[in-house]
Amino acid sequence: MEQERIINVKNVTPSGSRKKRRGRIIAVVVIAAIAAGSYLFFRIKSPVETISIHSYTSATAEYGQLVSTTEASGTVVLPRQVTIVSPVEGYADKLFTEEGSYVTQSDILATLDAPGLENTRDDLTVSLNQALIELESIKNDYNYQIKSIKIQLARLKTDMEDAAEDVMTLKQLSELKSSRKADYEDAVDMYEGLKEQNEDLEISLEETTAKMDIAVRKQQASIDKIQTSLNHILEDIEETRIKSPIEGEVLTVNESLAIPGSLIGKTDVLFTVADRTESYIDFDVYEQYADQLKPGGTMTVTIGSETMQAEIVKIGKIATMDSDGLSAMVSVRAKPVTKESLTPGASAVASINLGLQEHVLLLPRGAYLTTGSMKWVYRVEEGKAYKTEVTLGTVEGNSVEVLSGLKSGDEIITSSYQNFIDEDVIEIK
Repeated sequence: MEQERIINVKNVTPSGSRKKRRGRIIAVVVIAAIAAGSYLFFRIKSPVETISIHSYTSATAEYGQLVSTTEASGTVVLPRQVTIVSPVEGYADKLFTEEGSYVTQSDILATLDAPGLENTRDDLTVSLNQALIELESIKNDYNYQIKSIKIQLARLKTDMEDAAEDVMTLKQLSELKSSRKADYEDAVDMYEGLKEQNEDLEISLEETTAKMDIAVRKQQASIDKIQTSLNHILEDIEETRIKSPIEGEVLTVNESLAIPGSLIGKTDVLFTVADRTESYIDFDVYEQYADQLKPGGTMTVTIGSETMQAEIVKIGKIATMDSDGLSAMVSVRAKPVTKESLTPGASAVASINLGLQEHVLLLPRGAYLTTGSMKWVYRVEEGKAYKTEVTLGTVEGNSVEVLSGLKSGDEIITSSYQNFIDEDVIEIK
């Protein structure tokens, strides 16, 4: 019987497919080798062309002095500046000044009409007069009572003296048996009764005097209270005659003051007055420069189109974060060296001198600084310029600090690198 063979097709790879794959790999390797050979051939046969430049400017790196500066932004401030608000609610009456005028502390800037205050003043004046009349009436009543008691006491004193004489006389007569003892006893009773009346009147006088003192003090307290209220109202009325607490220039005027009858609310801003003779500029300077600043130092300040010199008068001791919350800033206050009429709130820019550095390798500023991130320069040597990596530092005025990559005497192209920045070497013709 013929034996059957079972073949597992899944585990069998056709011999033809394996051969084709090996052929493709060999073909790829051959093509790559041909391409590499062609590249090397043409590279050797055709050298890379070097770019040439015909016009350029150059400078030599040299040691010198570098004045370090930093810039800071600031604002003009007037320390002696006041905002005058309305002390009462009322109506615009008269305006006696305008923006830009110079005023003193005695000048009236405007007046307000305050009917409520005037009515209250009149009512309090009437009440005060009535209270004063009432005080006089109280004093008169008690004075009359006291006078009456004193008269009674004076009369009683006379009667007591007569009664005392009668007692002495009747006592002597009684001892001599010339008078009845009952008459003597009656005289004694009379005298004792007069003494009791005298004591009662003296107590009544003391009580009346005390009541008068209390009534007068009570009424005087009412008068003082009314007088105090009246004084406050009079002060408020006086404050409707608006004055400035300082001498200076009127910076702002509430427009409603120019229209009589306009409603003016309590605490409404009426004027802003400032003393321009003391103008300052407050700057925010990076904290890292604080140790290099000191009072008396100078800076160049630009406000609008004007440039002036200013002297540092104060340096803050506490650093604060800037608006971005990224850098610590220190406040620096400066005062213009010359008398300047500065506008409060005006923006200013300062160039602050941080000191002088000696023996610093320097290059002049040039168009090359605008190329890339300024990490490369072209150093000229024997008809060629070589791209050289450098580290540049502070840029001040027309000088650039060279931290590394060059030495004194190296000639550097300072014109623009725009046309050859990607080249390592260029020819100079």
